[in-house]
Amino acid sequence: MTQHSGITKPALQPGDIAMLQAVLQGWCQEKSCGMASPAAQHVARELVSWFECGIRDQGKLSGLMRYMQVDFNSLSIPTKPRRPEPLPFAVNIGETRVL
Repeated sequence: MTQHSGITKPALQPGDIAMLQAVLQGWCQEKSCGMASPAAQHVARELVSWFECGIRDQGKLSGLMRYMQVDFNSLSIPTKPRRPEPLPFAVNIGETRVL
């Protein structure tokens, strides 16, 4: 099991992953979209989220996918990784000061 934001979730099993991949592949075929595209990556994240929220039926997930609106023009893969936000404080040896 993994823990995220204080919520314990069961790990995805190989059968779960295969089912989610099948749903995503079906969506990609319907949308003429590649599996590695930014749109497919966005949809894959949504699929896993729905699955983790308890929607485990392949037919229901496929149905949800049909009604999902994806703006293909606004999705892109970042060319540079995001930099972490600076911490709101600086730490020196022996003292802490707030910036």
